[in-house]
Amino acid sequence: MRKLFFLLLLAAVTTFTSHALIVTNTAGQLAQAVDEDVDISTLTVAGTMDARDFLFITNELNELTTLDLSQATIVPYNKGKALYGTVTTYAGSEIPRTAFFGKKLVTVKLPANLESIGYAAFAGCYQLTSITLPETLSLIDDYAFSGSALTSIEIPESLMFMGKGVFSRCENLVTAVIKGGEVGDFAFLGDFSLNNVQIGGNVRNIGAGSFNGCTALTTLNIANNCKMSHIGEEAFINSGLENINISSLGLGTIGDWAFAQTNLSSISLTDGMSHLGEGAFAHNHLLTNVVFPKPATGHSSGNGPLGPSRAHIVPQTLERVYDFTFAGDELLNPGRMLPDGVISIGGYAFYNVSNEIDTMCLPQSLVSLGDYAMAGMIGMRTLKTNAVEVPAVGKEVWAGVNQSSVPLITPDATSAQQYMDADQWREFFYEPNDDFLYGDVNGDGVVNIADVTTLIDYLLTGEVEIQPQAADVSHDETISISDVTSLIDYLLTGNASKAMQRIRTLIGEQYATTSDALALQSISMRAGETRTIDVMLNNDEHQYVALQCEVILPQGLELVDITGIDRGNECSFYSRQHEAEKNIYSIIGLSESMTPFAGNEGNILQLTVTANSDFNGLNHDVIMANVLFVTHEHLPLLATDAIGKVSDKTGVDNITANKQIADVRYINVAGQQSEAPFDGVNIVVTTYTDGTTSTAKIIR
Repeated sequence: MRKLFFLLLLAAVTTFTSHALIVTNTAGQLAQAVDEDVDISTLTVAGTMDARDFLFITNELNELTTLDLSQATIVPYNKGKALYGTVTTYAGSEIPRTAFFGKKLVTVKLPANLESIGYAAFAGCYQLTSITLPETLSLIDDYAFSGSALTSIEIPESLMFMGKGVFSRCENLVTAVIKGGEVGDFAFLGDFSLNNVQIGGNVRNIGAGSFNGCTALTTLNIANNCKMSHIGEEAFINSGLENINISSLGLGTIGDWAFAQTNLSSISLTDGMSHLGEGAFAHNHLLTNVVFPKPATGHSSGNGPLGPSRAHIVPQTLERVYDFTFAGDELLNPGRMLPDGVISIGGYAFYNVSNEIDTMCLPQSLVSLGDYAMAGMIGMRTLKTNAVEVPAVGKEVWAGVNQSSVPLITPDATSAQQYMDADQWREFFYEPNDDFLYGDVNGDGVVNIADVTTLIDYLLTGEVEIQPQAADVSHDETISISDVTSLIDYLLTGNASKAMQRIRTLIGEQYATTSDALALQSISMRAGETRTIDVMLNNDEHQYVALQCEVILPQGLELVDITGIDRGNECSFYSRQHEAEKNIYSIIGLSESMTPFAGNEGNILQLTVTANSDFNGLNHDVIMANVLFVTHEHLPLLATDAIGKVSDKTGVDNITANKQIADVRYINVAGQQSEAPFDGVNIVVTTYTDGTTSTAKIIR
């Protein structure tokens, strides 16, 4: 009778099962409607609700797994009584703070007209895997879904505000679609499974620490029409981010350490951006290229040069490189990165940026460099300053750099004397009034094998243009063959001191590619034996007069000789073993008469290798990597790696130094054969006059 009385009193219709309940409620009366059935697992509520009803669910319905509020309307409650903590006022269309904290909820349907989700409302719901947020939602308060089991979430365009840590520590979250509002501070902190994030056109900002520790996140997909203005500090720190396009967003600021410790390899900043925070790209070990923003023009009211009726134009650009901005980015090439307009470089800004840099250029506008700003930049070959006035320097700006071996190029003779008299600047090897780079014979701003061929051509014909001062590599005030040998030694020494990945990054950025390629013969050998490996040149696109590359040998093999094959063309090859990686050898090959290599006609060189006791006889690869060809016109082109096999398999020993090639056939992945290489992967089968064959793989 008591139950019937309450049902009549509330004018509510209620259907009971042993574990499910459907209630048409009047605000504040849910406890009476449920009565003593607090062990229900499924609850559907229609009608009205307020904070008192949510408090009943919070405190009493501990077995609830399914909750349907899609037909409910949440009304305000303000009776001066604290229900959750010390809060006494509860708005309508709002789920109160901590309402479902730690509940066993698996499935939840929210009210259709919901506007706000309170503080930690669903935090710790470790079984809640999905939830649909209504299009009326405008606010999600701090930690609303923190620590839940959500696997995906879609945030509507209606959202105006997202609090801190809303989806933090959601270890199962994989996909987040954010259509509007702001990405709150620490919103996805520590979500290490998150790998798909889509940012809509109405998203205004990304808050501090938003994607901190999202190690699976490699790409951020941002809508083309997005006009985001700010990325907060530590927004992507320690994430797996590899790609992000922010160049067209209209960003004004990027906060401190925003992209530190990521996997970015390159990034273009937004034109007109005015602030790049401290340590923004620090410790990015794969970062090679950063494009600084071009200045944008803004308008400032007041009396301009045209009078009070006109606004004057104020350039907006990055003026400061703050402390630690690129610290530890050892692959970065900042040589020509800093635009005019940068007035200061902060402490440790380029600390240990150890990549080989032909010329590090400082802008005309530069006024100061902070403590240790360029310490550890041991790959810097030349420092060029465009600042007429000597910039002020902090403590040990170039600590660790052998300044006495680095030329300092200044704007003019007057400023040169000022630099010579200035603290720390005077330590550089001074080149008065010289605006060139030693070894850059062809004047393209890079020293490479093409400079060697240009210099040889000049010595042979005298008909090519060179930069005479840059060509005097041996510093004897004459241009001769000694400069050629000095330049070759300079290139070999430089490559032998750099890691393979660094070389690959450098040439990959600078040079166009070709489908022409080298091909290595496969060999069989055992410990204690010495063999030669034939190297062929397959070239249908161009003719070449020089090449450089790295030969990578398996453990137990040593390169003892490298010989050019003379077919009426005098070729010389030079090699240098790497300083740290002893199984790698830098190689330079030249046609001394500038007659093109006899490609497609057989071998152009032979590698002689010996197997010591460490050679285990299993299948191994011999690789010629970072292959750079130079045409007769001194154009450098990048080719694919060449790979040959080494094993101890017995049989006909097909590696001898004096064999002649009878036929070369190319076989593609479909099994088709041709006398010329196919596009893609080719197996090259070489038949010799003695009937033996060899195979190699090339990619065209």
